[in-house]
Amino acid sequence: MIRVAHILSYFPGQEGLTSFCRGLGAAFEDVEGIDVPIITFRAKPVRKATGKEPPQIKFPHHNRHPFDLPKAFLNALDSKELELDGAVLHGTYSPQVFAQARALHRRGIPYIFVPHDPYVRTLQKHKAFRKFLYWHCCEKWVIQHAAAVQLLSSEHEGPLREQGITTPVFTVANGCDTDDLVHLAPDSRIPGCEEDFRIQYLGRMDRNHKGLDLLIKGYAQFLKKVGSSERIQLVLSGNDWEDRGFLEDLANSLHLGANILFTGRLPEHSITIHSRADLCVLASRFDGFGLTIVEAMMASRPVLVSTRAGIANHVRKSNGGFLVEPDSKSIAEGLLEAWRQRNFLKEIGVKGHQYVTRELTWASIAAQSAAAYTKFFPLDEGRNATDSKIEKFNF
Repeated sequence: MIRVAHILSYFPGQEGLTSFCRGLGAAFEDVEGIDVPIITFRAKPVRKATGKEPPQIKFPHHNRHPFDLPKAFLNALDSKELELDGAVLHGTYSPQVFAQARALHRRGIPYIFVPHDPYVRTLQKHKAFRKFLYWHCCEKWVIQHAAAVQLLSSEHEGPLREQGITTPVFTVANGCDTDDLVHLAPDSRIPGCEEDFRIQYLGRMDRNHKGLDLLIKGYAQFLKKVGSSERIQLVLSGNDWEDRGFLEDLANSLHLGANILFTGRLPEHSITIHSRADLCVLASRFDGFGLTIVEAMMASRPVLVSTRAGIANHVRKSNGGFLVEPDSKSIAEGLLEAWRQRNFLKEIGVKGHQYVTRELTWASIAAQSAAAYTKFFPLDEGRNATDSKIEKFNF
């Protein structure tokens, strides 16, 4: 038995990472010979679980210093109460990840690093000075000392190598859980067949990374071409990352009025939200993958996706949507093409559904991940991972 922990200090927390770790962790429950819990440092109570919960090892931590780790976690590693053959760390430019990597490295525990986002210059320009310092002081060290780097798309290797990184890499995509289809809304739409037309973005309100400024500008250009109508609406849902005010001002300056709606974070499952849309969009300047789009495709929604998102190749292979460049003109043209093909959107959505439920299930992703873990993490034959109870570490 090999034990590999995913360390996600604030689980459940950030939407994409939480969905990734929850889906993959739950799928590992059906993989023999491997134990994959999530180690979390979350101190705040969890509101409500929205899906299958993988096994967790909890070290509640109240210190808000970004580089600080729970003493109970470090003591458990030092005393061998918590024995790991390896660990998986998540997220770029994170002081917590740097602290985790240093702690594991000092104790001889190998780790795989999953940045989730590509190291492209477009993203590095945002808060450039801070990222430049952090890269040379911390981020580069994390990558260089990793046993391997897991990428969500093979296209992300190029930007990493351009940074002088020689660490081994492997590619495993995001996945979906077909059991989540129980969350389809009772009033699910048939794409393109309703009296109105609803375009849905679901994710954080991040104008730079997610290209929401480009989406709004492209949407405004699209409306001018089809003739602004109240029957067409762009809905943006998700947590505010300090950009919602800017985006609302942009929408007002473009006189979008009732044609755009900011809902904030919605309580429903993502499948429920997607199933009320005719078209789901992701216009990111760059994106590690686009898990929300996998879920939209599973809900039989046609999608419009930036070519710079890791999910783009899967949209292309499935014929489940439309690909656009991350600029307002291309987005407008993509929306116009989807509008013109609205009589075929149902069939396009079905193609996407068939593809992801065949190629991108969490069960498939777990099997691929398990193969990588056994390759990069040597098993300590001197112990039996089944001897320990996960619950004993819930401090």
